[in-house]
Amino acid sequence: MARDYVSYAEGLNTKKSWSLYERASKVMPGGASSHGQCYPVFDPYPLTFEKGRGSHIWDADGNEYIDFILSMGPCILGHCHPTLMKAAADQLKKGTAFAVLNENEVKLAELVCKIVPNAEMVRFSNSGAEATMSAIRFARAYTGKTKIIKFEGAYHGAYDQVMVGFGGVQPVGPAMARVNTPVSWGVPEEVLSTVIQLPWNDLSVVEKTLKRRSHEIAAIITEPVLMNIGTVLPEEGYLNGLQELCHKYDVVFILDEVISGFRLALGGAQEYFNLRPDLATYAKALGAGFPISAITGKREIMENVVPGKMMHSGTYNANPLVVTAALASLTELSRNNGAIYKHLNKIGTMLMEGLQDAVDETKTKGMVQGIGSGGCQLYFTDRKKISNYKDFFSTDSTKYMKFHKQLLKRGVYFHPQQYEHLFVCTAHTEKDVDTAVSSAREVLKQLA
Repeated sequence: MARDYVSYAEGLNTKKSWSLYERASKVMPGGASSHGQCYPVFDPYPLTFEKGRGSHIWDADGNEYIDFILSMGPCILGHCHPTLMKAAADQLKKGTAFAVLNENEVKLAELVCKIVPNAEMVRFSNSGAEATMSAIRFARAYTGKTKIIKFEGAYHGAYDQVMVGFGGVQPVGPAMARVNTPVSWGVPEEVLSTVIQLPWNDLSVVEKTLKRRSHEIAAIITEPVLMNIGTVLPEEGYLNGLQELCHKYDVVFILDEVISGFRLALGGAQEYFNLRPDLATYAKALGAGFPISAITGKREIMENVVPGKMMHSGTYNANPLVVTAALASLTELSRNNGAIYKHLNKIGTMLMEGLQDAVDETKTKGMVQGIGSGGCQLYFTDRKKISNYKDFFSTDSTKYMKFHKQLLKRGVYFHPQQYEHLFVCTAHTEKDVDTAVSSAREVLKQLA
């Protein structure tokens, strides 16, 4: 029996979203195809969106919002960028999948190797999770060792070997001997025994661990900025320190740039922080809304990704449609030596500073952290800084959900959860940011 209609946010007409969610719940667990798209992430149900244009998005009931989620980050050019749409439309007339090499795949690989500092060779796949999963396998095969170090608060995809240290599961045990509590049913203990969890932003703990256990550790995998507990920046020298420790102890350094890649700078976090990881992974902004990912790395590792050695396969890997879209996206971002990043950084910084001003002016218990074109997040907390996963548990998620809903009523779309963060795109304008900040100030006054 259908339940009575409940508005997503009081005073906002979301009847069609409600109806579609009711239908979806009967045929899809949770009423969605991803945990990040269903209840209770969206409470009491997810909104349904029908179209986007530039920096704006429209839901099924016709409500229009300025979009600061951008499909969880991929749409760096905004929605329906004309160059991207034309490239995809032209390829659709030729075919979508052949499961063999195509010319645009070669062009894209050449462009990635030109842009990305560590990219001596590259392989393409379909999602960020696939890329990080394969990178871990490559590191294990290359080193002959089995364990990996993963940092608390980092998200590298929803597959067994990284299903710890995120999703609201609090750290248990001393810093160098965390209990690997899985975030999902169905994860074998034997798999989790290959994972060493460590707190982020503490180089001494990493060094002590490597001194004792480097003989069994194949890789350290990390995001350059933790972007799944808002936006948590590395301490000065932290990333370079990790890289140096990996070289010293013969451990593969994997930089997960699924979110930061082609966003913090044209060359991603590698360019921004002056890093040269052994392997790096990309997705989101690479396809600008199309499902593609990449693994880049040093030739001595990557040249072993061939039949009979390191396995990496997939029918849809580098299909003509997605590589054509990615080629168009990177070409657009590369114009005039990446001049568009000046705009992205300006807009991102405006949003971050504007939200912090709104917090200060309304005397809200909160703070904002961000990194220019990488986006930012507002945390409802007494802390002055969020440095790691443990700090994140000081935040008030209930208040943030209220904040999100009140912004929706004002035509501003922020994510409902503080563990995500706010993205900007090339289509965002100063007017968009002014509207968002003004709306946030109103809501913060209301919530005070």
